[in-house]
Amino acid sequence: MRHIRSVLIPAVLFLLAGYGQAGWVQQQSGTTAYLHKVIFLDSSNGWVLGDSGFVLRTTNGGQIWQRDTVDPNFSYRSIWFHDTCLGWVVGERDSSMHLINELFSTADGGIHWQGIYRDTMESMSYSDLEFVTPLKGWLVGSQLYSNGGGIGYLFYTSDGGASWSLKDSSHAIYWDVSFADSLNGYLAAGNPGITESNGFMKKTTDGGRSWQGLGSGFTVYNGVLCLDRNHVWYSWYWNIFSDRRWGVTCGSGGLSGLGYQNPPFAAVDTLKGWILFPDTLFTTRDGGATWSRQIPPGPYKWDICFTDSLTGWIVGDRGLILHTTDGGSGVWQEPSSRLTPYASHLTPTPNPFTSFATVPGHTSERFALYDVSGRKVGVYKGDRIGEGLRAGVYFVRALEGKAGLVRIVKVR
Repeated sequence: MRHIRSVLIPAVLFLLAGYGQAGWVQQQSGTTAYLHKVIFLDSSNGWVLGDSGFVLRTTNGGQIWQRDTVDPNFSYRSIWFHDTCLGWVVGERDSSMHLINELFSTADGGIHWQGIYRDTMESMSYSDLEFVTPLKGWLVGSQLYSNGGGIGYLFYTSDGGASWSLKDSSHAIYWDVSFADSLNGYLAAGNPGITESNGFMKKTTDGGRSWQGLGSGFTVYNGVLCLDRNHVWYSWYWNIFSDRRWGVTCGSGGLSGLGYQNPPFAAVDTLKGWILFPDTLFTTRDGGATWSRQIPPGPYKWDICFTDSLTGWIVGDRGLILHTTDGGSGVWQEPSSRLTPYASHLTPTPNPFTSFATVPGHTSERFALYDVSGRKVGVYKGDRIGEGLRAGVYFVRALEGKAGLVRIVKVR
């Protein structure tokens, strides 16, 4: 079963949620703790991760939230529910020597939890988990370096999480994994703090037995949501010398801006989705071609989840839980001029090429080309990219941030 969920990287209570009210309405969470992850199976059953080893759960869309303690000594990173009973959380705590990571499971919707797997690998930190059946699941983790890099690991279980086997590893932080079904999934990776060209996205169509790289280079992929075999939303970031830019790609377009950001996002189909910042929400209804902006009430917000085009939740600081039953209506504004909607599909062809490549549909636009060291080697029109260069691997992107980096190869 695929959940409609968000993708994450890290006040005074208002009125009890009023169903039928317009816009975002605050629900009474019963806590002032930091809430950082929300997941719903449907419009009634949902769970929220707190910062002190507890989980909030609801069976009525958030009219009432119950608090259940998993382990107060752990800081939890990810949560997943297969159905209204069976769920998992993964987290970590510091010991005198190193981090201890543990996976807990519940069979009664979160009322009771038990530890089923413990990992003491030095410097390991888990960032995401997802189950495609009650027994088969995936766990993403990384051993972190002080320079911002790391070694990523993708683990697989066929016994509900009691044991795990390594299925993929490379020199990049593994951030997120998402499966549309038991066969089709994506893995997002990359090192934001160092200059090696080792960011990439991987795809599987055979349940993880093999993975196909979809790109590598300067782009860090840090969030992914697989809607079906051919449609995926993902967030990315690049830092090429002074050019620092973040983005979220979806459908036929996306949204990007200057600086480093890792915003959580949610989507219900290829057209309708949301991007959340601590004080701002952006939404698209046309696959990322255009975006609108809203400022929901309350303190800083950290995660978002929608179960359909109208029903969603936001969680954040000081026990904040916001709920909407109308897609978040309100006073919408145009995005800031610092943000750039863009077309996501740039396909230089041929690739590899011998003389030059073209970008169909963008032949009159200008593109910057970089070598593998990050050095800009030139600016080209879309009808003759790479002309005059020697053989090698290069990365092309549209000027003004209209699309992410695309890897191209020139041969003799």
